[in-house]
Amino acid sequence: MKSRKHVFMVLGILILVSAFSLTCFSNSSEAGTIKLRIAHEMPENHPYHLGTLKFGEILKEKTNGRIDVVVYPSGQLGKQKELAEMVAANQLDGCLVWQGILEGYDPNVGVICLPFIFDSWEHTWDVIDGEIGQAILKPLEEKGIKVITVFNNGLYNIVSRIPIKTPEDMKGVKLRVQPSAVYVETGEMLGAVVTPMAFGEVYSALQLGAVDAEIQGPINVRKSKHYEVAKYTCVNNISFLLEPILMSAKKFNALSEEDQKILLEAAHEAAVWQRKNAEEADVADTKFLKENGMEYYYPDINLWKAAMMPMYDKHPEWKGTIDKIQALSKK
Repeated sequence: MKSRKHVFMVLGILILVSAFSLTCFSNSSEAGTIKLRIAHEMPENHPYHLGTLKFGEILKEKTNGRIDVVVYPSGQLGKQKELAEMVAANQLDGCLVWQGILEGYDPNVGVICLPFIFDSWEHTWDVIDGEIGQAILKPLEEKGIKVITVFNNGLYNIVSRIPIKTPEDMKGVKLRVQPSAVYVETGEMLGAVVTPMAFGEVYSALQLGAVDAEIQGPINVRKSKHYEVAKYTCVNNISFLLEPILMSAKKFNALSEEDQKILLEAAHEAAVWQRKNAEEADVADTKFLKENGMEYYYPDINLWKAAMMPMYDKHPEWKGTIDKIQALSKK
């Protein structure tokens, strides 16, 4: 009898403890912070690291500290392709990747990877922030990826170990490109021997001569010290490159409508700040590279455009989108 009373007493205590725990958990969930883990591959002095920190600051202010952003830079959690996979699988809350990574989830993102598709940053943001950009990026949500905003990843040119001035100079050159079907096609169209390669491997590849050239911007060349192993830049303005912030669609959809709205507002405000910061860094880093021995050549860009325009004919499925993008150009 005593044993039965003891059992009931223990059960009663367990029930009370469980109820108390559930109450505490519920209250702490409502009152506690939501932590968003966001990762990228660049160092802490890079404009899109600074932009991500700004996003966290704005979001924290708008939510009185209720939503907190924790940033993991320098490839701590993996390379871009791996980070995107983790976000799509809801194993990571967010990450930054260049737009070509997203071709693996929807080939139609390739349209904004075409050479010379944008002619200025103003044109770029008119497209990306408007209906065209929304139409291109929204289908990614079906693959588990929500693009909450897009950062500036720099104006890209040909950076090389050997002098390159004209499209003819690209024939036989070992060219590193970002992992992207469109970039591979572009390099092959120029007659280069194309090697898709993760960014973190480029320095040593240039140093060892495994590649001769890359399509790259001055911010990344300076911040990752590629100027130590590649001394030439051909300024042909191939690409106004983008850096979307991806968020797990599942994580985003789990937020309240109010929090979703606040998060998107904070992301856009951070993007406006980051884009200006990146343009300023582009100018400052170009000056630094010139002062540190990099030779700059300014070619006839029309020659490079003519050499790459056949890329547009290879993708008739994008003609309607291309026409809409070009219609927004101020030139």
